[in-house]
Amino acid sequence: MDKSPLYFAYSSDINEKSLVKWCEKNGYDYPMKAKVANAWLPDHELIFNYRERENRGRVTNLRRRFGQAVPGVLFEVKPGGWKAIEAKKLVPRCYRPFDAIVLTEDGRQREAVAYRVFADRIAGTFYPPRLDYAAALRDGLLAHGLDDRMLAAVAAGREAPWSIDHIFVYGTLMKGFARHHLLEAWAHPMTRQEARAPGILFDSRKGYPCLIPARGEGRVVKGELYRLQDNRQAFEMLDIVEDFRGYGDARSEFRRAIVRAEAGGTSLPAWAYLYGKPTATFDIIESGDWKNRPFLA
Repeated sequence: MDKSPLYFAYSSDINEKSLVKWCEKNGYDYPMKAKVANAWLPDHELIFNYRERENRGRVTNLRRRFGQAVPGVLFEVKPGGWKAIEAKKLVPRCYRPFDAIVLTEDGRQREAVAYRVFADRIAGTFYPPRLDYAAALRDGLLAHGLDDRMLAAVAAGREAPWSIDHIFVYGTLMKGFARHHLLEAWAHPMTRQEARAPGILFDSRKGYPCLIPARGEGRVVKGELYRLQDNRQAFEMLDIVEDFRGYGDARSEFRRAIVRAEAGGTSLPAWAYLYGKPTATFDIIESGDWKNRPFLA
């Protein structure tokens, strides 16, 4: 089946050793050409809700959860590699492909192919994964520097904590600015830290800045980092404030993205609202700092 060259893997096939072993056993070449980046599938979470007899209840699935993000890895696939991927996924009996928008921590979003269990097959009941399957997935996550808290929770039948629970703000949501009170409602005030993230900052000349991903020139944007109390409730409000209408909706002025923020000597993935429209008529804020921007006449 001809598909996008990019594949978003979130199950045990992110574990290279495990996938190589399966390919050797079943007569396939290793399907991955190269790793592109760590990535997250936004507004979804992992769940074990389908029992496949061949896999004895170990099938990982996805379901919608607003504000959550499933960690995984974005791969380029070799020519012919999709045959191995779909054989392992038991397509079409178990999984079906779908077009996904995934987020990388450089602030970009990418189109990729991902797989979920065919909806008519789901019983809606929790089926605990086999220990060896969960271990392979956990080892794969950790090998790529990804957090395994979501996996640990859902494998035990519990609700997962937010996989990304910080937000990087750089404009009117910062302390002392007009919209900070909106952030205060859902952010822990004691977690505020001065922070920075790669990107290019523009002055919209409308009273707010616009951030776009860096183009490799080493620019950084200064802002603040907060830990959110409840992603769902925070984004129900902030998506409206930032005119984000959903992934893939070109009408959005801003989009909810992921950046790697640095604060207090550490770095971590954080949510941020990046500008989604052309910036050709805007002025770059060379300092990357909205607080210390030049005021235009």
